[in-house]
Amino acid sequence: MPEPTLTFKCLDVTRRNDGLIQKYHLEVTDDQNGHIEEISVDPRVFASAKRMKKILLEKGMLYVATREEHDHVLLQVVHS
Repeated sequence: MPEPTLTFKCLDVTRRNDGLIQKYHLEVTDDQNGHIEEISVDPRVFASAKRMKKILLEKGMLYVATREEHDHVLLQVVHS
């Protein structure tokens, strides 16, 4: 059985008055079954693979990325 693959897309960001990002609004798609969830997370939460795994598991999505793989996801999302 292949490992689940999730695709992350940044829909929008909410900025604070000082211009820093307050929330990332993400669309997460399970590429195996097409399940899509929209979530809003703080930058610190998004930066943590462990916290993202917990949030996505609560949404019924299994996120099995290593720290290195999650860092790659962050770079792709932030620079898209």
